[in-house]
Amino acid sequence: MTYLNEKPQLKVSIHGYYTETYTETESYQDSDGNWQTRSVTKSRDVTEFDFSIDLSPYICEQWWRVAVIPSAEARRGGETVTFRDALEQYTLSNKKIKEIVLKKLCHGWNLEELKKKLIALVRSTGYENSINVTYNRIDYKIAARSSSTLSHFANSTLLFLSITLLLGVVVILIPTLVIVTKRSKHNHEDGISSVTTRNADDYQSNSDYYQSLTDVHDFSQTDNLRLDRLSSPRFHPINGKSIIYLRRQYHMPDLRGSTTTLHWLDLETNKNIQLTQPIWGKHDSQFYWINSNAILFLSNRASSGLNQIFQLTLPDNLLETTNTFIEPIQITNYSLSIGNLLVNRQATRLAFSCQVYANLSIEETFARQIAEKNSGRTFYQFDKLFIRHWDEYMTGLRHHPFLVSIERQSNGIFKFSSEPVDVLFNIDSDSPTKPFGDGKTQWSFSANGNSFAYTRQYDETSAVAWTTNLDIYTIDLSIPGQASVCITCENLATDTDPSYSPTDNNILIYRSQSKPGYESDQYKIKLYNGSNTKQTLLDNWDRSIQVVTWSPDGQSLFLELPEEARNVIYHLSNNQPLIRLISKGTSRDINVHPMNNQEFIFTHQSFVEPINIYFYSSDGSMRSLTDHNKALLAKVRLSPAVEAFSFAGARGDQVWGWHMPPSNGTGKRAPLAFLIHGGPQSSWDEAWGFGWNFQTYASQGYAVIGINFHGSDSYGQNFTDSIISEYGSLPYEDLQLGLTYALNKYPYIDSDRAVALGASYGGYMIYWIAGQPEMSRRFKTLIPHNGIFDTRFMGYSTEELFFTEHDAGGYTPWENPDAYERYNPLNHVANWTQPMLIILGAHDYRVPDTQGIGAFNALQRRGIESRLVYFPTENHWILNPLHSLAWYEEVESWMRKWIN
Repeated sequence: MTYLNEKPQLKVSIHGYYTETYTETESYQDSDGNWQTRSVTKSRDVTEFDFSIDLSPYICEQWWRVAVIPSAEARRGGETVTFRDALEQYTLSNKKIKEIVLKKLCHGWNLEELKKKLIALVRSTGYENSINVTYNRIDYKIAARSSSTLSHFANSTLLFLSITLLLGVVVILIPTLVIVTKRSKHNHEDGISSVTTRNADDYQSNSDYYQSLTDVHDFSQTDNLRLDRLSSPRFHPINGKSIIYLRRQYHMPDLRGSTTTLHWLDLETNKNIQLTQPIWGKHDSQFYWINSNAILFLSNRASSGLNQIFQLTLPDNLLETTNTFIEPIQITNYSLSIGNLLVNRQATRLAFSCQVYANLSIEETFARQIAEKNSGRTFYQFDKLFIRHWDEYMTGLRHHPFLVSIERQSNGIFKFSSEPVDVLFNIDSDSPTKPFGDGKTQWSFSANGNSFAYTRQYDETSAVAWTTNLDIYTIDLSIPGQASVCITCENLATDTDPSYSPTDNNILIYRSQSKPGYESDQYKIKLYNGSNTKQTLLDNWDRSIQVVTWSPDGQSLFLELPEEARNVIYHLSNNQPLIRLISKGTSRDINVHPMNNQEFIFTHQSFVEPINIYFYSSDGSMRSLTDHNKALLAKVRLSPAVEAFSFAGARGDQVWGWHMPPSNGTGKRAPLAFLIHGGPQSSWDEAWGFGWNFQTYASQGYAVIGINFHGSDSYGQNFTDSIISEYGSLPYEDLQLGLTYALNKYPYIDSDRAVALGASYGGYMIYWIAGQPEMSRRFKTLIPHNGIFDTRFMGYSTEELFFTEHDAGGYTPWENPDAYERYNPLNHVANWTQPMLIILGAHDYRVPDTQGIGAFNALQRRGIESRLVYFPTENHWILNPLHSLAWYEEVESWMRKWIN
């Protein structure tokens, strides 16, 4: 009997600490897979003392001799049995192989009371911060085996030798299998090979994990979240023969952690090298070439855990490099996180952002944060709007751009050669703008680096909540102390995303809207020549341009824009008409070849293909450069195709929709997932989704229908504008007609097993449908996510008031209450009959959680079967992968309950 006589060991640890808060800018992907940045307030514990006391000497030496095991029979007969007797009776019985393990307890110790006494003792010294008392036990569990032949074998030398032999076989076979697997992996048909890399301790790529699986299975949200996410491809700045890009990976297979690393791809050999080491929780972002073999980038690899600027220098023999990572050099070490980075073409200046108080430096801001935390008082004062924005309270911290000169030292490492200057010092404004602005698009250096342009809110009064007035400012860096000049202040709508010509220091382009207060107004391109002269390009076109990229020679522009539920790419030059280059799927993030103005790299995705990096050739062809997710996709069943259809919608207008059949085919009747998009000025685009993904429903056996109703973008500005003052009419009619059309066109869909789901405006429409019996009874259940339940109170409680005011026809709730009550779901609760699953995020300040709570109260009060799923740390979207899994588990379970 092992450890029969060893008494338990017991130690108590006493830890004193306080918690400090700090602000950090982090990168994340939104529901469309786009990289965004946001500022988050985090906390960390700072230890002040930590010691232990060994209590083991106070435990009785012969503890086991006085302990007994009273069985039910013993209690009735007054018999007691010692541990030894009980174990011998069990192990000596004529049974098969068996083992018993008993855990020892320290009987008679009141550990909770001791914990209280210890805390009181520490408090008596005047210590006021947090105290944590924990116990560490070593139980020395008693183990005993039976005396049967099998048990003797289990404890014999023969078993030891057998296990040793088996382990030897495994040790020999596993490396052999790994070698065979890797050799097979590097010889796949596409010819994109990867060098073997030295991974983190428990690092495993999704490729390695899925290659180890033997069976093909139905695609799920778990598979979806395990996909690598690629972004920001950039050519080598001199010869364009290689690219660097970002790759975000998740911990396999449990998704408990992620890492973003830099990758280098040689375009001639297809050799792919992971440059930076994958470390869970560490993320590289926003990189820029500073010469032919070095880049500057942001990363939280610093020991502080804060985002700082790093330099990575590529070796001359990179093509021959194997089995190693390149160690980056840390350039900055500020006490605050750096949120954005931009480097000029000559690598003589850079801009970075930190969240600071408007009138304080970086270090002064940090000191104030520590002082406020240590004061023990947490409260906010507000004298203007915003109170909160998107998912954070506006407590005075601002994104400010800092400009600094840089130079290369003799050892090749760049350093700051001047003190950083806060461009917005003493100005209560943000650049980049919150919540989704970034330095890559909202900042620009001129070709010679002597001018800097940036976007910011013009007037930071309460009007920011009901206006959309962003402006562009420029500053002359060649003259010290020059003030910024606003070049767009005559326009009271949005002006943003300045971009200087790569060849002319006086010319920049930017995107501009003309309707104040309308976030979804059409974006047009403006050209500014430096003498306050502006020209509108493509003035008569009805498309809204999202991204503009210069060609290296400064003679043409590449345009990214939504068109017919796809994100397409156009080319505009001086001597040619406007040409659409790519018309399928969703294409973004163009980077033009430095030596060929007709070729570029970009990210591309569709309903059936996650994000990959592509190369567009001058002959009009495009080819994929990456296949990180190939092994994963080979082991899952996807719906192979999606079909676009159109029908006569409200007012007789042509309206479009998507149909995706179940991954198991259309041979039998299938339930329907009827998805309603948010916005409302957005669309179901032909794109892969990590939040709402058609494939996750198709793989569960559902047919999927998504309608791009009146108000959707990408079908012309008039179609987008048509939803103004018509929230519950035109889109609702489109959904009715679209559902009927789809059921007739695809007869395999079982109309008696339909479920409707929607988020944001889609959630509003779910609540609206619930009150319209002719539509609600077509669905077995309804599922709104962060939807608007009371349109009138939404006009008082949301943060960006311009949304509700514009879509209500330009009125506030008190100026025209009828504009808000006309299509208010709250007014039709008496008609609700269908079961409902409501999902909310506590940090959703766009559609506050009280909207969904009010709807849930109404459902419960009316006795309608319903459930509320509440995520206390999520915002308008579900961003945590584990929460995303929980979201899908709840939704799929609820759907199955009602369609079956």
